[in-house]
Amino acid sequence: MEYKILICGILLFFSLCSIRLARTAQVPLLVMFLFVGIAAGSEGIGGIYFDDFATAQNIGNFALLFILFSGALETKKIDALSELYPSGILATAGVFLTAVIAAVFTYFLTNFSFIESLIFGSFVSSTDAAAVMSILGESKLKKRIRTIIEIESGSNDPMAYALILFFLSIYKAASGDVHIFQGIIFLIRQIILGLAMGFLFGKITIPASRLMQIKREEFMIIHIISFLFICFSLTTILKGNGFLAIYIMGIFIGNERFDYRINFMRNMRVASWLMQITMFIILGLLVFPSQLLSVIVKGSILAVLVIIVGRFIVVYLVLIPFKLDKKEKFFISWAGLKGAVPIIFSIFAVSENIDNAQMMFNMIFYMVVFSVILQGMSLKHVAKWLGLLEEEKTSDDIEVEVDELEELAVKKLYLTRNSEYVNKQIKDLHLSAKMHIVSVKRGDEYLTPSGSLELLPGDQILFSMR
Repeated sequence: MEYKILICGILLFFSLCSIRLARTAQVPLLVMFLFVGIAAGSEGIGGIYFDDFATAQNIGNFALLFILFSGALETKKIDALSELYPSGILATAGVFLTAVIAAVFTYFLTNFSFIESLIFGSFVSSTDAAAVMSILGESKLKKRIRTIIEIESGSNDPMAYALILFFLSIYKAASGDVHIFQGIIFLIRQIILGLAMGFLFGKITIPASRLMQIKREEFMIIHIISFLFICFSLTTILKGNGFLAIYIMGIFIGNERFDYRINFMRNMRVASWLMQITMFIILGLLVFPSQLLSVIVKGSILAVLVIIVGRFIVVYLVLIPFKLDKKEKFFISWAGLKGAVPIIFSIFAVSENIDNAQMMFNMIFYMVVFSVILQGMSLKHVAKWLGLLEEEKTSDDIEVEVDELEELAVKKLYLTRNSEYVNKQIKDLHLSAKMHIVSVKRGDEYLTPSGSLELLPGDQILFSMR
């Protein structure tokens, strides 16, 4: 065990070292983490032999819990509602159409049967939230486009997962194990139970912590994680979509006000990155580079047809009802990156003993690397070329994270009509050098405290003493 822990530490350290190299070479981080795993693998300099698909799948599913949940926590309800329809259609109908288009291309380019091609298409039907968000980073992409892309990439994995299980049931039905009607019922139950359980746990988790009178930050984090595990497991046991449930749960919790909220979200970001790095390293260990040589030609053709051609067809088709111009649709199409999720899903082919399972895994691994390198390295340049980057904000325009400020602030000051601060601009207040105004609340609106802001009766000033 000591040697295994030592190896884990070394691999994590080298993954962090690769971050600087990735920035210098302008290569997406996720690719570097994969390469660390490949380099450490049986055909790399590390010589670590690893071909346990079952363990890799279990670790991948566990990692997805934190990655999807963390991404959902960051989704503001107002943004999700404002772009609910375009992102929602992309995450549902878009995933289904992508799977079908990918299946058609796969059927004619490989020796897979049509049902195997549908399963393969389902594996690559979703975009990857981790890949998209890590590459977009702090780029000033127009808010509406960024919101659509982030919500779509964060919420389409559950739909892809449901499709995989559905087509797998049809595959089993062909051998007489399952009736196709049962597969349709299973798909409907997956979605309905996933939504219902996610809503339920999203609503009861924080009130339960208040009922338990949790006073310490550490226990609050443990409490929410325990409900995360219960939500996923219970939903899955009831034959619902556990990934959809925890994503919905995360959106509700992320938009609630509770003690230690900001620190909790920071800890979840740490957990999410740790899971992403671990997942990519393991997937890198799992692949045998020599086997990828046999899929380069067909993998490259399929990657172009599925990831680029198919994605453009789907985006332009399903977004017809929405007021998005050609440039915005082009960028949304180009931002359909694949990541570790399709590779994790493809392990189902091996665990379910599907014909051509190893070929599916190798081809999807190659397509993911192809996608992240081609689209990931060019994503920001394409956004700039299309003119979709917003102007850099001045100091007076910087948005204030009010929840974070309230958690860190010391005091609030309520202005009455008789206050000496009323009807004065902040720059004219002659405040003590130790007093720092961080936010002004007027009604339900939070204002950035620029020097020219005039204070009015009823304003609530949030300030800290330095």
